[in-house]
Amino acid sequence: METRNAAARRRFTETYLGRRRYLPSITAKDWSKRSYAERCALNTPIQGTAADILKLALGRIVMGLPDRPWLKPLLQIHDELVFEIPETKLEEAVVFVKTCMEAQPFPAMDVPIIAEASYGHNFGALEELS
Repeated sequence: METRNAAARRRFTETYLGRRRYLPSITAKDWSKRSYAERCALNTPIQGTAADILKLALGRIVMGLPDRPWLKPLLQIHDELVFEIPETKLEEAVVFVKTCMEAQPFPAMDVPIIAEASYGHNFGALEELS
């Protein structure tokens, strides 16, 4: 209730790291427009913060790419990252990417982040690494 009311007053909501999503229709008379904006007001702090955390991890990965020219980022799909990696570098790549993704994103985040890794020659043949 507090998040929704604050968004209605300010006409925006924020992620934990301060990225804003403006919600001009949160005070609309039209119930469907207002209801959608209210759902966005509640969802953005959670989903948006998750996206911010992934962006921070991507920044750490990009900083490490010069030392790993064999690590080729291909795709980001929601909270998944896809890389092209020589088979001989798989273990090193997994350790590096998991370290980047599992790093505490900000001091107040005291919930551990666990990244999982899978490998395969295509999406239909992925096997999870333990």
